[in-house]
Amino acid sequence: MEIEIQNNQEKEKRMFTGTHINYYFTCERKLWFFHRSIQCEQESELVKIGKFYHEDLDEIIIDNIKIDMIKRGKIWELKKSIKNRKASIYQVLYYLYVLKQKGIETTAVIKYRENNRKEEVVLTEEKEKEMLKILEDINEIVNGDIPGRINKKICRKCSYYELCYV
Repeated sequence: MEIEIQNNQEKEKRMFTGTHINYYFTCERKLWFFHRSIQCEQESELVKIGKFYHEDLDEIIIDNIKIDMIKRGKIWELKKSIKNRKASIYQVLYYLYVLKQKGIETTAVIKYRENNRKEEVVLTEEKEKEMLKILEDINEIVNGDIPGRINKKICRKCSYYELCYV
């Protein structure tokens, strides 16, 4: 019976996307809305810029993750800027985690377009344990009551601003 519970938990964790991971580090309220398919990004200028950056890419879709590209055996993720670095790193760590569950072990590179910086990302044993904890936290957030507003400077530029503050 314990094995079935673990398998169900793994299935639940695989339902998440890279966006879930990113929003976990950005705003739990935004994560909660996104998980319920309440999406406000389609009008966001930042999202439009991101889509422009990704126009020429043939994204690779595996389960619920979208990998920007694979180059020389590594995952490559393109980001507009380094502003939300931790969220970007953990989003890519999640991709590496999902691939590892499928028997594929590799590394990743994040390329930040604004400053042309590249950053190597490796899923270590320690980061994998952190990822499991993050997935448990996300599961609690999306299955709980709506989180409160974070009231930070980033809220003013957020595509969910009107939903939270108006």
